[in-house]
Amino acid sequence: MRILNPKSLIELEKLGLDENLLTIFDKEIKRPNGMIIVTGPTGSGKTTTLYAFLKKIQNPEIKIITIEDPIEYHLEGISQTQVNPEADYDFANGLQSIMRQDPDVVLVGEIRDENTTQIALQAALTGHLVLTTLHTNDAPGTIPRLLNLGALPTTVAAALNMVVAQRLVRKVCPKCAEFKKISQKELEEFEKNLKALPKFIKIPKINADLKIPKARGCKFCNLTGYRERKGIYEAFLIDEEIQKLILQEAAVFELKKTAIRKGMLTMYQRGLIDVISGITTLEEIKRVIE
Repeated sequence: MRILNPKSLIELEKLGLDENLLTIFDKEIKRPNGMIIVTGPTGSGKTTTLYAFLKKIQNPEIKIITIEDPIEYHLEGISQTQVNPEADYDFANGLQSIMRQDPDVVLVGEIRDENTTQIALQAALTGHLVLTTLHTNDAPGTIPRLLNLGALPTTVAAALNMVVAQRLVRKVCPKCAEFKKISQKELEEFEKNLKALPKFIKIPKINADLKIPKARGCKFCNLTGYRERKGIYEAFLIDEEIQKLILQEAAVFELKKTAIRKGMLTMYQRGLIDVISGITTLEEIKRVIE
């Protein structure tokens, strides 16, 4: 059973994005066509992220239609449909019907099979912005997953705009968290993973005097040591260099290495930054991401 709280639908600016990632997202969701894929396991907040995208671009002049399984949240001003296998209305058939209504933006709840993959990619190539989700371990893994689903490298390279991977981590309780001096082992972990960050990323100085949060537990957090959650993201854009790798059907590690060289922070790196910023604990990051 999934219990959903409509109040968990939040604005794009409140997802926990840094300024650089927020700027990228804001620009990409306003493009007239192409595909944006959000990946991650069940319960990682993919739907919340996609709905934040829709809320940001929604206006009476833009026709937005969704096909979901099921409709988890209801948004005003948007046409939402739900798959119904008994009526032979699945993602592929529903997407074909939606295309005949000439929408500007289409949200496909999940890409699961070859037919849905092909139709969604074609929609992205023919003047529609397609938002969808996929199950992969990280952002670079999205490319081989699409190819495994029968997509042609030429189609993927031309249709894809951006790939986002995400996880949800618990934020340390503000009332009972305690900050302790970093250990030598922890210091080496931070130095190893955060030594070559892009210049636009500003982080506290990492040295032996750094203090990081530890979870304790109180009545306010139900003795867990944590209160509320936030997203941890990694994302990269499909530029000319990435397109060439897609056409060559490059391995995941090659795609990842190139994306990192071009400025992508991994989810683990962003998690470590949240730890030294006092938002969550190293134990939580290792539990969720590593």
